[in-house]
Amino acid sequence: MSMVRIATHHDGNGSVTLSIAGKCNGGCIGELRRAIEKARRSHKSVFIDMSEITLVDRPSIQFLAEQARDNITLINCPPYIEPWIVREGSV
Repeated sequence: MSMVRIATHHDGNGSVTLSIAGKCNGGCIGELRRAIEKARRSHKSVFIDMSEITLVDRPSIQFLAEQARDNITLINCPPYIEPWIVREGSV
């Protein structure tokens, strides 16, 4: 069972923000990947708002770092998570 919620917000300028909230673990990656793929099909810019993340595991950090390398912009990243994503992104 997924412990993460994903909400989609369109800004009207061709961008979409996926707000993720809750516990993001390896089990939620498929759901998040599908939301990203859907957003990419119809929008030029995709953002992931991480302001409501409460817990994240290593597979999720690796997935988010991969998305950041692939032109997805991570916004409102909690200070304790950002260094992990940066470290994973540079590997």
